[in-house]
Amino acid sequence: MNDKSEHGKAVRIDGWGFEGNLAGHRGGLPLIGLFLIVLGLFLAAGQLFKEAQVGASAFFLAVGIVMVVAGVRDRSDLALYAGVFVTALALSDLFTGMGLIHGQGWGTLFLGLGLVFIALVRSTGSRIGWALGIGLLLALWGGSEVAAANLNFAADRLIGPLLIVFLGIYIVTRNRGARTY
Repeated sequence: MNDKSEHGKAVRIDGWGFEGNLAGHRGGLPLIGLFLIVLGLFLAAGQLFKEAQVGASAFFLAVGIVMVVAGVRDRSDLALYAGVFVTALALSDLFTGMGLIHGQGWGTLFLGLGLVFIALVRSTGSRIGWALGIGLLLALWGGSEVAAANLNFAADRLIGPLLIVFLGIYIVTRNRGARTY
């Protein structure tokens, strides 16, 4: 027989589960559970009372802002972009619920502006990145819907031609710095 098998240690597993203490695990209330409880209560109240919808939007706005701050602090792209997404949509719902804005397109406009903000803050010199292009497209799309709803102007028909103009400007200016005359 092999020496290792004679002197090896045996492992016995009686069962497994999600209980027990892990290294670094702190006691106390789990924050994700508390978040889910508060979220569920806000959503249920929002179905019953109009005022609670404003409270739920304010709650999500606060969650989005915390995620943006955590994303900037920890340099986490996921938290930053998720925070901008949640903040933009919650801000649109909050302003609509308070009667400050009306019509469609506000969430898309705010999301586009948030992505443009991220692109400008995180830009490195001449390289801005994909977030600026997507943010500008979303802001243009949402802005055209807002203009169409609030100004009785069919701005959404101008998106196609404006995208062609922006593409042309990009093509003309992208290699301009590399040319020597």
